[in-house]
Amino acid sequence: MTDRTITTPAEISDGVRTYAASLGDGVAEFVPVQPFENAIEDQPFYNVIVAGDGAKPVFGWLIWELTGFWLEAQRHAVLDRDGALVDITPPIDEETQILFVRDSDWAFDYLDPKPLRKPARHLLTEDRDVRQWAKLADEFDLFKFRHTIFKGDKSEFVIPEGKDHRRMERLQRDYNAAARTALAK
Repeated sequence: MTDRTITTPAEISDGVRTYAASLGDGVAEFVPVQPFENAIEDQPFYNVIVAGDGAKPVFGWLIWELTGFWLEAQRHAVLDRDGALVDITPPIDEETQILFVRDSDWAFDYLDPKPLRKPARHLLTEDRDVRQWAKLADEFDLFKFRHTIFKGDKSEFVIPEGKDHRRMERLQRDYNAAARTALAK
């Protein structure tokens, strides 16, 4: 089995440029991570407001790479300190920098937060098994999004018994089998 890691891409490759072009303002840039003293892990929208050091929040996309397989993005926020971006949210895996794409057409609505759906993954390989795995990962993400109830800053994943519950079990089983097949290469 090949060792795979979800991490910040090491470089802005052609694949990263292509994926970034489909997100926000379309340009990926590395941003240094300098966690704010009171920042909370995985809460970038809260952190950029609480920092209160006169810097401006910048909203956009954080890009991750499942090494050699695909790129994926999630909504994120960093600070603009006199023209220099900095990520003040504590990193999950001790990253010293993130890959960020600004999105000047989007801002987090603090008064009426809406669910944030992830875009489809961008494949870095043509392998049939990896394509199947990514397709199932995207379907499972969409399923979870549709079955999450959002109340303010809280969310709850709710799957009613019956057809949707069986579909979730089938998606999970198929996803796990596809992952095992792709990772075995």
